[in-house]
Amino acid sequence: MSATLRVTALMVRGLLGLPDAVLRGIGGPAVTIDGATLSPTAQLVARLERLVPRSAPHTVDLTVAREHFDIASAALLAGVARDVRAYDTIVDGEVGPLTARVYAPARDNGGLLVFLHGGGFVLGSLTSHDGVCRFLSKHAGMRVVAVEYRLAPEHPYPAAVNDAMAAFRQIASDAVRFGGSGRIVGIGGDSAGATIAAAVSQRCADEGTTKPSFTVLLCPALDGVGGHSTRQTFGRGYFVDNDTIKWYQSCYVPDLEKLTDPYVSPLYAKDVSGLPPTCVVTGGFDPFWGEGVEYVAKLRAAGVRVTHLHHPGLVHGFPGFVACDRHARTAMHEVVAQLRRFDCGVSVP
Repeated sequence: MSATLRVTALMVRGLLGLPDAVLRGIGGPAVTIDGATLSPTAQLVARLERLVPRSAPHTVDLTVAREHFDIASAALLAGVARDVRAYDTIVDGEVGPLTARVYAPARDNGGLLVFLHGGGFVLGSLTSHDGVCRFLSKHAGMRVVAVEYRLAPEHPYPAAVNDAMAAFRQIASDAVRFGGSGRIVGIGGDSAGATIAAAVSQRCADEGTTKPSFTVLLCPALDGVGGHSTRQTFGRGYFVDNDTIKWYQSCYVPDLEKLTDPYVSPLYAKDVSGLPPTCVVTGGFDPFWGEGVEYVAKLRAAGVRVTHLHHPGLVHGFPGFVACDRHARTAMHEVVAQLRRFDCGVSVP
């Protein structure tokens, strides 16, 4: 099964490299919802999933689900920025050391980004997001320190947030050890990792401790209650569906009363005025993009410098396709342009 999964992912990579006009012919007529048109590459992936559906993570053994997630992600991201030097290390967690990986680009501006992988708080690892971290490091010209926090359901909330908080504090206090100058230490992540990154920034602001220099949130889930209309409109057929989202949530936050905790749902934070400059990245066919828009508005109303990079044609998790999807790659180049601005100590409106 693992070999078949790897081959399938490589076949998808090959197909996504075809011209958009050809992809439209394969994927069918363009899908347009509320004025946004699904990119030809994302539409092909959606059609392939209907023809050869993936096994939902909650329908297979969890060990198998994690293995498959890593295999597919690594195959889709293979070959990205191999010239970036990477080495494994350890960082502080809440109850003990965590595995981490440092990415060092050839041209290093001295900034650091603490990065937290996606995977619904249940899946994901340094392996699954290696290519994403390499891309960010190379093109932003900064070191990336990826942290492998504890996963649910073995370690439900707040384990992941506490691990990320401990790791960020150590890295920020000893940036030189990780190759940074100590001038700029930001935090960010993809999907669930973005949610955790937002929680860390909020906790730092709430507790009056050293804050990240900036926060970058790729496809974040910011409202555990999930009442936004985009959850319904795009909750089936666009790479991640509501049944899987609910399962992830039940693993991560089994106590439903905690869903409005601001470190589970950053959108529920009472005071966001102390947050650092923030970049929120959303896709127009992502079930979570509505709460991303609301979060951006909340930060702006509180006077936080915030950049919203919205890509109408993209789906949830598009950073994982940066190696093979030209539309995802264009979007990620906008992200690294913002990271370079953060590294210079400035933001854009």
